Amino acid sequence: MFLDLTGESVALLTLVALLAGVIDAIVGGGGLVQLPFLLAVLPGFGTATPLGVNKAVSALGNLSSAAVYWRRNPGTRVDVRLLAWSGTVAVAGAVAGALVAASLSVQTLRPVVIAVLVAVLWLVVSGRLARTAQAGPAPAPGRRTRLPLTAASGAIGLYDGVVGPATGSFLLLAHQRVLRRSLVDSLGTAKAIQCCMNLGGAAVLLSAGPTSWPLIALLGLANTAGSALGARLTLRHGDALVRTVLVLAVLATVGKLAHDQWS
Repeated sequence: MFLDLTGESVALLTLVALLAGVIDAIVGGGGLVQLPFLLAVLPGFGTATPLGVNKAVSALGNLSSAAVYWRRNPGTRVDVRLLAWSGTVAVAGAVAGALVAASLSVQTLRPVVIAVLVAVLWLVVSGRLARTAQAGPAPAPGRRTRLPLTAASGAIGLYDGVVGPATGSFLLLAHQRVLRRSLVDSLGTAKAIQCCMNLGGAAVLLSAGPTSWPLIALLGLANTAGSALGARLTLRHGDALVRTVLVLAVLATVGKLAHDQWS
């Protein structure tokens, strides 16, 4: 039922999924926590299975947090046409990337993830995320924002399909830069697009290797609960919480991946 995992492994993955849901709702990087553990616990199932499980579970969590943001924070909403344009291209990119990822090894993926995480950490620590929201009045959603946001979403979707971790952080950065909004107001739309990308990538990856729907349901339930909690914490504490949690999550994950790769 659970891919022959021990009870301890299932319990560990459930706890990690809960924590990943909280972090993902706050900074969009739940995969930074969840994927390394899936790669460690499911080493005998290739790359497609842990990547597919991660995306399926994350899709449920992203749906949960997006619903909280859109319902409780009207400032997070954007023009539906803009969301449809960027979301469609992002899903296409995610599916294309997933087709590539199915043939990659774990040893190949880890260095790529580490390099991406270091780049995200630099963006946050250097203050670029904070400065963007103060760059001027937010442009109205339209042609000026549709093209750059759609292009960015397509590139991020491709990365999400191939690797995955930190996709939410990149979407968050793209939405904040293009739409000139706060981190909190950018999260709702980023979560909705990420949920669609996760579903597209999961469909490809889960068809390429063994999987366990009961395991996905269990981890998805834990991730959903964590995402709802994380969204409420973010709305209460604002951008400062987003930046702090993002830095801590990236540092911890880089350390673990580096240890797994070179120990």
